[in-house]
Amino acid sequence: MAGQYSLKNFLRRVPNPLLKKYFSKHKQFPVDWDSLGGNDCDPIFEAVQKLAVKQRARAESDFAIINEISDERGARAILEEGALWGKNWADSFAKMENDHARAFWTFLNHRNHFNAAGAFNEMDRYRSWWTRHVGKRLEAASKGKGFNAFKSELRKFYRGQGRGRFCDVDHYLRAGPARSCYFAYPEDMATSDVAYDDNGILVRQPRRSAFEVIFVYRHEEGDLEIHARGKKQEKEELARIFCTTILGLEELPDDSGKTPYNLECLKDPDYPLDAEPEDQVLGVELKLLRLDLPNDRKHGFGRRIQLSVASVTNTPKAVHQLIADAIDSSKLPLSDVQIGHAKMTIIFKPFEGNRETKRLTFDIRYPDRCTLKDDPYDQLAKKCLKRWGIANDR
Repeated sequence: MAGQYSLKNFLRRVPNPLLKKYFSKHKQFPVDWDSLGGNDCDPIFEAVQKLAVKQRARAESDFAIINEISDERGARAILEEGALWGKNWADSFAKMENDHARAFWTFLNHRNHFNAAGAFNEMDRYRSWWTRHVGKRLEAASKGKGFNAFKSELRKFYRGQGRGRFCDVDHYLRAGPARSCYFAYPEDMATSDVAYDDNGILVRQPRRSAFEVIFVYRHEEGDLEIHARGKKQEKEELARIFCTTILGLEELPDDSGKTPYNLECLKDPDYPLDAEPEDQVLGVELKLLRLDLPNDRKHGFGRRIQLSVASVTNTPKAVHQLIADAIDSSKLPLSDVQIGHAKMTIIFKPFEGNRETKRLTFDIRYPDRCTLKDDPYDQLAKKCLKRWGIANDR
């Protein structure tokens, strides 16, 4: 993960030739680039401080954005985006001195690919995705009437919440597996900041920022994933808007009786969680189960039991032992109990270039929530969940 941004630390990490190219647009930038040593950033730092308020703010904004993907994950996202469009930058990246140089070089020379990689990098960090099956291999609009209708419908939806007067949408394709990604930016409610104007006077400045809503359509699986704030009914409406505009459907497909996730198989302590060799899985640990019991008819309330273990290395069936201790099956058969939440850890073999194994821990909540993200390990985990019958392949 990229470190927290600070101007001087950022300037130390970026090679001076890249900084020189960036600041070449400022005709009066008092730095003698030829006299600078390799890591001498003090003259550059002092020159940035002397820029006009708006110029400095723009530079620092650019640097903060570049810093966000100046790490190994960011470099992978850039290479992934470049490869999708037939650009192989792997050899060039290997010669650059660090991830800051790779990100900065892409920002300067391939802004569209940089923007896409930045969006993917951010997308890979999110763990809260709502999933809905909408149909396999549908054509997804990236421009034209459907795309414009999508933006218009999102504006109408959020206008009902007192925001959304404007809404722009960025569309990117992503491979491995194929998915169409839509990053929507509706305008949020107005707020204000205390800031300095160009004359150094402290003033209150109004601001109407944007918030982000992400839609991911997985062509082969037929699933729509949405990352957004709001209740389930709001996400259902967002899904309807996506289906009727981007996918060209007449309505949101009926999904009654179908759920993205089914955890019932995890009741069985001997249920096989096997993996294929290409999945690179060393082992699977079940860390937590939440048991949803039948309602108490006498008192009229729901009942839940949540069981978790700190370590299952030497006792792989530890959670099931706790279930046996907690529930008398002669009084309450497990068939009357529903699994509502599970926490699992999958241990992966090291990827090429890494020395350590990867422990990926995630939560699944019945019927439609999973905290898996979108990076390569998470993609392997999603593949395993389908093989095990936990993620339904509809």
